[in-house]
Amino acid sequence: MAIMIPDIPKEFNIKSREGSMFEELNRLSDEYYVFHSFEIVTLKGNVITESETDFVIFHPRKGLICLEAKAGQVKYEKGYWQYGSGVIMKHNGPYCQAKKNKWKLRDYMISHGLEYESNNCKKIHAVWFPDVPLDNFNNVNLPGEGDINITLTADAFGHIQECIDKIFAYEGQDRCLTKLSDQSVKKILNRVLAPSFNLISLQQVEKERNISVFKRLLNEQVALLNYLEDQNNAIINGLAGTGKTVIAVEKARRHALQNQKVLFLCYNSYLKDHLREVYSDPNIAYYTVAGLSQKFCGKVDFKALQDKLIEMLIDGTFPFQHVIIDEGQDFGREEIDEVEIINILKELTVESKKQNGTFYLFYDKNQMVQSTVIPDYIKNAECKLTLYRNCRNTENIALTSLRFLGLEKSPKLYPDAVVGEHPEIGICTDENETIMLLNAEIDKYIDAGYNDVTILTCKTEESSIIAECCKDSRYRYKRGYVRFTTCRKFKGLESDVIIIVDIDKKSFDEEGRMLMYVGTSRAKFKLSCIINMSEDECIEIMRERNVKPNRNIRKSFATFFNSKIVQ
Repeated sequence: MAIMIPDIPKEFNIKSREGSMFEELNRLSDEYYVFHSFEIVTLKGNVITESETDFVIFHPRKGLICLEAKAGQVKYEKGYWQYGSGVIMKHNGPYCQAKKNKWKLRDYMISHGLEYESNNCKKIHAVWFPDVPLDNFNNVNLPGEGDINITLTADAFGHIQECIDKIFAYEGQDRCLTKLSDQSVKKILNRVLAPSFNLISLQQVEKERNISVFKRLLNEQVALLNYLEDQNNAIINGLAGTGKTVIAVEKARRHALQNQKVLFLCYNSYLKDHLREVYSDPNIAYYTVAGLSQKFCGKVDFKALQDKLIEMLIDGTFPFQHVIIDEGQDFGREEIDEVEIINILKELTVESKKQNGTFYLFYDKNQMVQSTVIPDYIKNAECKLTLYRNCRNTENIALTSLRFLGLEKSPKLYPDAVVGEHPEIGICTDENETIMLLNAEIDKYIDAGYNDVTILTCKTEESSIIAECCKDSRYRYKRGYVRFTTCRKFKGLESDVIIIVDIDKKSFDEEGRMLMYVGTSRAKFKLSCIINMSEDECIEIMRERNVKPNRNIRKSFATFFNSKIVQ
């Protein structure tokens, strides 16, 4: 994925399609930087001039593209570019506007001491018509300033990498060839495209300190990793946030560094995709069990997968020396447990003289939201290890997660753990009230400098109270989009800020408590819970837990869950 700056779109008119284009450009490879709504303000004499480019795309080895976007119906008549309504476009149309912005960016680079970098960085301008199919340009003569070769159309969606690379392949209008050193790239980013400074924001100081603390690998984790060097078969248990996935990935990485092949299995496809993207390594293959069946059998058939694995055991053709399973409690589904896939994978690695491999399984019995029984392999394992200390959540978030699970105990933390603010609980009665509070919470966190915000639902995306405001796992928000998915799908992942919605009375029964625990424990620094229950239902929940509410029912409810009430 490209590096998007900012990482969510700036405020834009929904008709401009800039949100859709932002999402599409995000699909570019991670060598690309994409800047949305890039503005330049300069002062010449006593005149202030300003310009805005819809998207500036920068590749350290290819150069810069200034991309102007024009959504909706577009036409050209009597020497004027016009919208479908007949209104004449400003700046002599999109191609001239993109070209002017390109030269203004060049001048801006030079004025910031980057003349050498400007002379060695190809600069191209282009135009994107996101609502116009490519076929509409057949037999069309563009005006002199336009060219189909520097034009993106509706057909670019799904093919953005190919389209952008094709434009970069042309010789730039400035006749520059891109020859930038790493130092020159840093100068362009730091001085012009993405300058960064800190005017002593207390929220940012707190955020950076928290990140620094949580990045430390605990002594407990280091000791376990070192122990596993001499242990070829083990299962590791731990509550959410104790670093199971961190250790699992680090163990896989250590094997990969020795050029050994590792199969990393997890149930959650979201987690698999995240690991494959963030921790990509040619020696580590990330799969779900269904994906592994598809790879080996060409279909999702667990009995066929069992037969294939047994065949590999006999033939000695299993392509992996090590197997690591994360979120192992989810592999207790009957159809998977019946075919004993876990036991066969252990035989293929640990008990195979040819492989001389290892087998590790990580699990949390409190997160059984995909299955109903612990796999027999976990029950019968000889070597069981346990992680105790939470290294993801703040102390207050960890405590709230345990309260939702139904546990009164305090989390085990390490010295200098981040205490953090109390999570927030808002109680709403209808959809409008829920959306108003949700938007206010998002505003608050983004204004405080938190861009990694995720909304989780205790239901399905389709049945959520905010479903009509969501599309493609994104919540439509006035300042762009916010990631939206279910507690089940987000298991194993984490986010700086988690906002839980669709919490009702069912969220406090046995299955609901596990989902709440899974969802709330994904939060690293901030947690908000939006509850849709009446005060009578809140009283009922508290009485079930032997809590006597005071006159302020909502405050009593929030306090019991180690939270503060918000309106």
